[in-house]
Parts: sequence; structure tokens; C-alpha cells
Amino acid sequence: MTAKEYLWRVRDAALELNRLEQEYEQAKADILHLKGIAYDGDRVSGGKIGDLSDAIATLERYAERVNTKWDALIALRQEAEAHIDALRDGRYREVLKRRYLRGQSLERIAVDLCFDYRWVKRLHGRALVEFQKLTPKSPL
Repeated sequence: MTAKEYLWRVRDAALELNRLEQEYEQAKADILHLKGIAYDGDRVSGGKIGDLSDAIATLERYAERVNTKWDALIALRQEAEAHIDALRDGRYREVLKRRYLRGQSLERIAVDLCFDYRWVKRLHGRALVEFQKLTPKSPL
């Protein structure tokens, strides 16, 4: 695994967490729109959440998945940050942390650090090379 692939895992985990949180919010919204059960009509299965007990069970499953993902993301971020902190050049550390831990674009990093965009791209490339060198025996 390359340094870039390793660090992208952190960003991907954050994106997955955001997706799960949106699904959780949608499940909560579905509960608010439940209607009373019509016992005189035909029973139809499938579709949206049918009754309150199903809705609560679904909501609990989403909450468990979100909490599990949060725990995994925190552990992954701590591990990646420890590897990044091992870099000696502070510019490399800053670029990698902003790019992979905070999810900023290279353009945003250039603006925030008052650097030229092309210079940030070079720093990013150099930082990845140094990051790969520092962790030869890790899962990279």
C-alpha cells in the first residue's frame, strides 16, 4: 500500500461516516412521518418503515453503525496523525494533516498557508515520499 492509499483511507472513512449519519437522520425523519396503522386495509410488506417498532429498531441499527464508524475513524486518524507527526519538516506535516485529516483541497491549503498552488502540489508530493520512507515496515 502506498502512502497516498494509506492516507486516503482516513478521508474515505470520514466520507463513509458522513453517509451513515445522513441515513441515520433520514431514518429519524421517517419516524416523524409515521401514520397510524389502518387495520381495515390490506397488509402490504416492503417499502418504507411501517410501524413504530420497526422504525425504532432501524434507528437503533443506524446508531450502532454510526458509533462503530466513529470509533474506527478516530482510531484511524490517531494512527495516521502519529505517522505524520514523525515527519521532520513542519510544512510536510501541515500539508498532509490538512489534506487527509481535515479533508481540505490543495487549493484551500495554498490559500490558507499563503503558498502558491504549484508549490503546495510539490510539497504534497515530497511529503508523501518522505512519509513512505518513514514507515517502510508499517502496513504501507
